[in-house]
Amino acid sequence: MVIVRSAVVDNGVHGGAREAWKDAPMSTVVQAGAVAGRRSAASLRNPLRLLVSAEPWLALVFMLLSFVLGTFWFTTLVTLISVGFGLIVVALVGVVILAATLIFWTLGARLERRRVGLLLGTPIRDPYRPLLPAPGWRRFLRYASDYHVWLDLLYLFLLFPIGIAELVIATTFTALPLAMLGMPFYYRFGDSPQFAPDWYIDTLPKALGVALLGIPVLLLLPYVLIGVGRGHAWLARQLLGANREHELEARVGQLTVTRSRAVDASDSELRRIERDLHDGAQQRLVKLSMDLGLAKEKMATDPAAAQALVEEAHAESKRVMREIRDLARGIHPAILTDRGLDPAISALAGNSPVPVTVDVQLDKRLPEAVESTAYFIVAETLTNVARHSQATAAHVSARRAGDRLVLDITDNGAGGADTARGSGLAGLADRAAALDGTLTVNSPAGGGTRVHVELPLPSS
Repeated sequence: MVIVRSAVVDNGVHGGAREAWKDAPMSTVVQAGAVAGRRSAASLRNPLRLLVSAEPWLALVFMLLSFVLGTFWFTTLVTLISVGFGLIVVALVGVVILAATLIFWTLGARLERRRVGLLLGTPIRDPYRPLLPAPGWRRFLRYASDYHVWLDLLYLFLLFPIGIAELVIATTFTALPLAMLGMPFYYRFGDSPQFAPDWYIDTLPKALGVALLGIPVLLLLPYVLIGVGRGHAWLARQLLGANREHELEARVGQLTVTRSRAVDASDSELRRIERDLHDGAQQRLVKLSMDLGLAKEKMATDPAAAQALVEEAHAESKRVMREIRDLARGIHPAILTDRGLDPAISALAGNSPVPVTVDVQLDKRLPEAVESTAYFIVAETLTNVARHSQATAAHVSARRAGDRLVLDITDNGAGGADTARGSGLAGLADRAAALDGTLTVNSPAGGGTRVHVELPLPSS
């Protein structure tokens, strides 16, 4: 059996720092936000430094885009919703249009979250409830019943008047200090400009005075832009983000379920070990003891028969040792503790009756709980491949993607595996969930099986 293993490379953390916000724990987001807030407060004390910083000008770009996007979403959604309700009494096509519109505006809300995070530096995670496995129409009804979807619609409608206000503020407060600072040039090279009603700049001292007044107005500009940008970010968090109280309630419920599943999986695993010891190793040890007892009795009267019994006992002891090693390997092997996940997975591949190729790209050791869970999932999945898949080849890959460990176990077998039917894969999914991870199975009939696992890693 040939095992192809890749060299361990230092591929760093995939993705940028901004992508890591998507799946970051809430405590990490709050701590980072507090640090960013202290730094911003310190920078607000220096208007000159603030004037050349990126935040006010990114806020300016955001405000100008808000007008364009607000106009687009208002006109588009009003048109689609009106057409959908207009056709709902004539044909079912109205229902289809309204359903497509709902999906369309949630897509727009997702883009708004990305825009707020990119330009205003305020990460907002998708707040939607997780969709349970169900037929397509039931999944859609559950999706449509999520109140965050309707808050998305409210935000996109509010973006139109807010965009108009932000456009006026952005153009006025940006053009005003520039016009005031340039007043001496207008006076020198043009006609006497009118700065205010009944107030014409008809002398050089007036032009210079307006220019001097333009300096504090210019220094005030970044505060206005930042204030409007942060106000918009606050509104976006309220309408597009998750409700903190509801999020904590859902989190507590999820932890209760995953803890219960982890306890059940651990209890089931203990029963399996007990069964294997009782039906396997214990029975072999009993037979080994009986053979040695018979050999002892025949040692004086029939040395040849005693020698045969000793040889059989020796062979049986090897089988017992092999069975105990296999049992221990399924719990927590020494190679995993001593050398890490890469050699441990390679050892699993080497002992598999199905040829397995391994591609592990990890730059350093992972936390013990993550390594143990990943190893157990790979071990059980390869056991299922050997017993049930009728596969002739399998592949295991492990890599670090941002703040997650990503595992993929694939085979070219008969497929048809389903976690919903109470198979061993459901227990593996519970083990992954106990670490806030996910396990998904793609196993079409006749198309092989792919087990995709993602386990969160602590930030380093």
